[in-house]
Amino acid sequence: MTKGLVGPRPKGPRPYGPQQVIIQPPKGYVPPLRNELLPIGVYDTASGYWVGLPIEALVDALVWAEKQHTLDKVDTRNGEVKVTVPIGTAIGATKTGEIEVPDGEVWYLCEHEICIEQAAGLTAGDLGANFAVSSFPKVDTADKLYYDTADPQVYLTTLGAIVAGGGLAATQAEIVAGNVYDHRLVIAGAIAGPTVVKSDVKRDFRDGDELNTELRLVAGDKLTLQVTVYTAITAGAAVDVYLRIWGRVGKVLVP
Repeated sequence: MTKGLVGPRPKGPRPYGPQQVIIQPPKGYVPPLRNELLPIGVYDTASGYWVGLPIEALVDALVWAEKQHTLDKVDTRNGEVKVTVPIGTAIGATKTGEIEVPDGEVWYLCEHEICIEQAAGLTAGDLGANFAVSSFPKVDTADKLYYDTADPQVYLTTLGAIVAGGGLAATQAEIVAGNVYDHRLVIAGAIAGPTVVKSDVKRDFRDGDELNTELRLVAGDKLTLQVTVYTAITAGAAVDVYLRIWGRVGKVLVP
């Protein structure tokens, strides 16, 4: 028998478990690990003791590591949902549709887009669109909406311009005239006199006024498209609205 840290033990390899650590080792002590285990710890220079590595440090490292693996793409094949607003939908009614991360996957998302498709036959009904993120903090028990409707940097665009009322609502006339998007307007060309040439581009979670990084979603997380009718009961034609996302499927290392 040889003396171990917590008393006699049989010779030969044997794993150390948490149940065996009943006293704190003396300062500067390094256990005779032999081939039995590798230490996961750090030396605390202030106290002079070896201490366990905080689990948060391991989790953070694994999150960074899982981002480096690309197992699949996220695009309109697995990252799209369509909501149809039928004729006769009442004022204030909201239609919803979900994109859910499948079991065993972790997604890192970059670009995202809401599209209210042109409906030339629509004769009544303005529409507003937003989407909720289930992994965000709840608001009155409901999933938090991604866009803050009071933010002046948030708006819909159509035909290369911001919608007439600004914000996230499109009028019946705008939906009749063409597709409406949640795109961002950016300077795209030369400035001729007082005119600034702009182009609309898809929004990106990595932009500074959004998340400033990719949106990480794990299995069971959802993005919920919400389309609400304003001003009048919809008439003349049904309207299709899409939420689309782009990114990649990482390797799950953190539950």
